[in-house]
Amino acid sequence: MRADLIEAILRRLLGFVLVLLVLSLMIFVLARIVPGDPARMALGPSATAEQVTALQQEMGLDRPVLVQYASYLGGALQGDLGRSLVTNRPVIRDVAEFLPATLELVIITIAIMIVVAIPLGVTTARYRDSWIDNGGRVFSLIGVTIPSFLFAIGLQLLAANFIPGWPILGRVDRTLPIPDGPTGLLLLDSLVHGQGAVFVDAAQHLAFPALALAMASIGQITRITRSAMIENQRKDHVLTLRSFGVPDRVIVFRYLLKLSSVAPLTIMGLEFASLIGNAFVVEMVFGWGGFASYGLTAILQKDLNALMAVVLVSGLFFILANLVIDLILSLIDPRQRRGAPA
Repeated sequence: MRADLIEAILRRLLGFVLVLLVLSLMIFVLARIVPGDPARMALGPSATAEQVTALQQEMGLDRPVLVQYASYLGGALQGDLGRSLVTNRPVIRDVAEFLPATLELVIITIAIMIVVAIPLGVTTARYRDSWIDNGGRVFSLIGVTIPSFLFAIGLQLLAANFIPGWPILGRVDRTLPIPDGPTGLLLLDSLVHGQGAVFVDAAQHLAFPALALAMASIGQITRITRSAMIENQRKDHVLTLRSFGVPDRVIVFRYLLKLSSVAPLTIMGLEFASLIGNAFVVEMVFGWGGFASYGLTAILQKDLNALMAVVLVSGLFFILANLVIDLILSLIDPRQRRGAPA
């Protein structure tokens, strides 16, 4: 790897660390100036003033905000994210428990996007202005305009009326033995432990939530891929290849698709990161119990430590997704290798 590329990556990582620090400080300050006393909310309306004061002192809420932030940051760097007021457990333990569920859901969602949206975008571009293109555009418009929770409810009704026995709640049948690690991703862990029945059941539980979560992005990525394919068809080198009699299939899948994948890949990277914290609606409909639902509970209960953890983890995934997409794009498009991966 070239020295300038390594240097650019290191600069990008340093910038990401600074962004994460600024983000943590902003959320920390905002969470403490929003009306509502976390200690009072944790203890309930029947708690005495003395009890509330004691909890405030225990949480350090009686100290200046910047002092609280410095204390929190020092603990976070050592892996201590504090204790949740809702679960009364270390937040890092809650993250380890709830994050794999959402992470698995989002990974399958991205896989569905790739399998459905990219081929559909390529097909509608190849058959531009035909009935195939019109049908694809209608499908994309439906996916973009209808909220995910309506797709989720619709899929539940479909299963209840036409697919008897199809699971619509939870991650896995409670009667099945849950694999003990190592990742918390049921599909992967069941394969590691050779539990085929658990793998099949977990895949069935995943199918509808992932499809409901993917529909909006499928419509968006299909439209973006179609537009990029149509635009790149007018490029000089593509017209030259056609004039030399290169088969259309070769042009589309060897040249056009590579050129047109920059925007869809960028969108999918951002979608992966955003869904980590924004999948709570679908999670609630399907009783998924993942990290996004945990974040929503932290917001409603003003669980400061849990809220900070959700923001930091979501921000970290945005950073990692951007870095990975930058590296992938630098491999696809040589023009992006000039001094930086993106």
